[in-house]
Amino acid sequence: MTRTLLPVCLAIPMLFMMPVAAAAADGSAEGALRVWHPLTLSFKGPIARETDDKPNPFLDFRLQVSFTSPDGREFDVPGFFDGDGKGDGSGACWRVRFSPDRPGNWLYRASFRTGPRVAIDLAPEAGRSVSFDGASGKLAVAARDPKAPGFLRWGRLSYAGGHYLKFQDGPYWIKGGTNEPENLLAYKGFDHTVPSHAFDAHADDWRPGDPDWGAGKGKALIGLLNYLASHHVNSIYFMTMNIGGDGKDVWPWTGSPERNGSPSNDNLHYDISKLGQWEQVFAHAQRNGIHLHFVLNESEEANKRELDNGELGVERMLYYRELIARFGHHLSLQWNLCEEYNLGLDLGPDRVRRFARYVRAVDPYDHPITVHPADDPLEALAFTFGDPSFDLTSVQLNQRRIDLVTEAVREATAKAGRPLPASMDEFTVDKGTNKSYIPVDDPELYRKQKLWPTYLSGGVIEFILEGLLEVDNLKRPQCEALWNSMWHAREFLERLPFWEMRPDDRLSRGAATIAVGIGGGRTSAMGPQVLAQRGRVYAIYLPKASPTGELDLSGTTRSFTERWYNPRTGVFEGDPSRKSGGGWVPLGQPPRDPEDDWVVLVDGAD
Repeated sequence: MTRTLLPVCLAIPMLFMMPVAAAAADGSAEGALRVWHPLTLSFKGPIARETDDKPNPFLDFRLQVSFTSPDGREFDVPGFFDGDGKGDGSGACWRVRFSPDRPGNWLYRASFRTGPRVAIDLAPEAGRSVSFDGASGKLAVAARDPKAPGFLRWGRLSYAGGHYLKFQDGPYWIKGGTNEPENLLAYKGFDHTVPSHAFDAHADDWRPGDPDWGAGKGKALIGLLNYLASHHVNSIYFMTMNIGGDGKDVWPWTGSPERNGSPSNDNLHYDISKLGQWEQVFAHAQRNGIHLHFVLNESEEANKRELDNGELGVERMLYYRELIARFGHHLSLQWNLCEEYNLGLDLGPDRVRRFARYVRAVDPYDHPITVHPADDPLEALAFTFGDPSFDLTSVQLNQRRIDLVTEAVREATAKAGRPLPASMDEFTVDKGTNKSYIPVDDPELYRKQKLWPTYLSGGVIEFILEGLLEVDNLKRPQCEALWNSMWHAREFLERLPFWEMRPDDRLSRGAATIAVGIGGGRTSAMGPQVLAQRGRVYAIYLPKASPTGELDLSGTTRSFTERWYNPRTGVFEGDPSRKSGGGWVPLGQPPRDPEDDWVVLVDGAD
C-alpha cells in the first residue's frame, strides 16, 4: 500500500496502529485502514492554545467530517482541537477519529467553521467557512479481521431491539463488570490529576509493548486492565467529571478548578495531554475486550450544578461534544447521563431527555444511552421506557431481591414497546448492617443472591466493591473469587441462545429456597431461577440443591439431556442423564454437595 502522510501534524502514538496511506489534499490519515479499526484524520488549521479565549479553539471552531461508505451511508463525525498533535496544548493540529464499519472505498469531506459558540450549534451552516473547510479525500478500507484483538473483531456494540446489546459483526453481549473505583481516572500517571489512585499492585501486570506515556506513568493502570481482562471482567464504570461529587478528583478541563464546585470554574478549555492519555487507556481496554461505561455526572447537587447550573447550556453541550469527538470512535461503550439523577437535585425527566437527545444528535454512532436512578427503579426510570433516546437501563436497588427487579424491568420495558437490557449496576448484600448502601465484599453471597439470579432472570450485572473510591487493588482474594464466579456464570450462558431465552421461575416447583436479606431485618425466600426457551433448552439455578424439585417439560415430547454445572468451579460434573418431555419431571440429585448451589442444564438440542 502506498504511504502518503502529509506533514500536517504528528499523531499521538497509538498502540498497534499501522501508519498507512490516505491521500488527501489538506490532511493525512493514520491507522490500520481496516473495518472496525480506528483511524485518525489530521488537518493543519489555525494555530491555537488550549487556554485561548478569543477565539476559544474548543468552542469557537467546529470540525465535522462526513464519511460516506461504499454503499452511500453517511457518518457526520465531530472533530476536535489537538494542540501540536503530540500532547502539547499549543499547535495547529485538528483531528477526527473514525471506525469504518465495512470495506471498500470511503469518501470524506471536512467542514471547518468558526464563529461564537459554533461548536455546540447543530445547524450545518452555522458560523463561517475557514481554513481547510472542504478538504476531501478517499480511504481504501480492508475487510474485517476476525482474529483482531478484543472488540476490533466484532464491531460496534448497539441496541438490537431486545434485552441484550449485540456487536454488529459478533455475538450478543452479557455484561459482567466492576462498578469501582468510580474515580478510576484519578490516576497518578495522568497529567494534571489529583492522584487518588496508584494501582501499584497492578504494575507487574503490564506487558512489554503495552501503552506507556513516559517513565512508566501508564504501567499500573494499563496493568489493572490486563488483570481484569485475564479474569474475563468485561466492563468498567468510571466518572469523567466528579467536581462537587464524592471524589472531587476527575475532570477533563485545564487548570485547577475549585474541586467542591463553583460557577467560576473554567469548563470551556480542555486538557489535551490528559485526554490523550485517557485515550490510550480506553483504546487498550477495547483491545482487551473491556466495555467503557462512561458516567457523565454524579449524584451530588454541586456536581449536577457544575455545568450550566444543571441545565443543557454551553458548558454541558461542549462537554458532551468533546467526549464524543475524542472517544466516540470506540466500539463498545455507553453514555450514562448521570448517577442517581433524582437524588438531591432532581434533574427530572424533561432535563434528562434533553441531555439524551443532544448526545444522540452529536454521536454519529448511536452508542447506547442510559441514566441511573435512586429509589424505586421502575418508577424512576419509567419515563425512559419506550423512548428511543434510551437503549438500556442502569439500575440501583440496594438490598431488594435482584431477580424480581431484573424481571420487572424486562417486563416493563417490553410492555412499553421497546424491550431494554436490564442492567443491575449498583446493589449490596444484606449482612445485618444498618447502612444498607455500603457494599461488603462477600463472593459467596454475591454468587448466590445476586450474580446467578440476575443472569438467569435475563439481566446483566456489574459489582460495586467494598471500599468504594478507595479501591486501589482489584486482585484481592475476595475480588478474585468474585471475578471467577462471574466468569463461570457468563461462560455457562454464552454456550446457550440466551438472547432467545426468557425468565420463567414457574417452570420449577418443590425445590429448596434460601433466605435473602432485604434490609431492616427482613428476609425473602428465593427459590430456583429459570431461564428457558420452552421446548428446547432450560437453565435452572438452584441456590440450594436439596431438594431439587421438578421441572415443567409439558407441551413437548422431545427428549432432553440433563447435565449438572458447578457454579463454584465452572465445570460440568457427573454423568449426563436423559429426560423426556410431556409433563413435570424430577431433576434428581446433584453429583455432590447437595447443600450448596448448582446449575442444571436441560437441553433438547439434537
